[in-house]
Amino acid sequence: MKRPIVFLLAVMLLCGGTAVASKPPKALPASAYPEVDAHPQERVSIAADPFDTPERTGFLRANYLQNDLMIVRIIVTNASDRPIHLDDVRMQFISAANDRIPAATPDEVERRMSDVRDPTHKVLKSPIPLPKRAPKIKKVEDDMNEFGFSALTVEPHSTQSGFLWYDVSDLPKPVLHGAQIYVKMVKDADGKDLFPFAIPFAAAK
Repeated sequence: MKRPIVFLLAVMLLCGGTAVASKPPKALPASAYPEVDAHPQERVSIAADPFDTPERTGFLRANYLQNDLMIVRIIVTNASDRPIHLDDVRMQFISAANDRIPAATPDEVERRMSDVRDPTHKVLKSPIPLPKRAPKIKKVEDDMNEFGFSALTVEPHSTQSGFLWYDVSDLPKPVLHGAQIYVKMVKDADGKDLFPFAIPFAAAK
């Protein structure tokens, strides 16, 4: 009976003394989060939950924070009696200085994760321009496939959630200070746009 305890201690030591979660915490309805914008007439709420510490991002396979990638969980709750559609939705990170940063694509995340700035590294120049392509990083692909926000429809009286990655490498720190998530082009069952959602972050972390 002592072996499982010894094994657990070994895992904790390898992970820096704390157990690393393999899954993120279960998403709650959007209204349960402090950073939320609720539209009572439309009966739709959207929350933004930043995962901006190593402890919170322990379930991910790669260390995005050290590469200036901010991870934000988006939670969309539809309390109405009709579905809403997210096929054309835009979810932007807007800094305190009004920099508008779209959610990163898988290729952009992989490029950021493989971007090595080594001044001693010599780059061999080709006589012809070659297309720049980020190498495939399986950890990144697996994370985005498993945890990325992918919902296209939120059915009545239900909640959908997922994670988005934002490249905040050009922003002053702390990046959350005065920032917000701006969500537009959420459509109702008739295809009409709902009013945009503006979700300010409560405070810098």
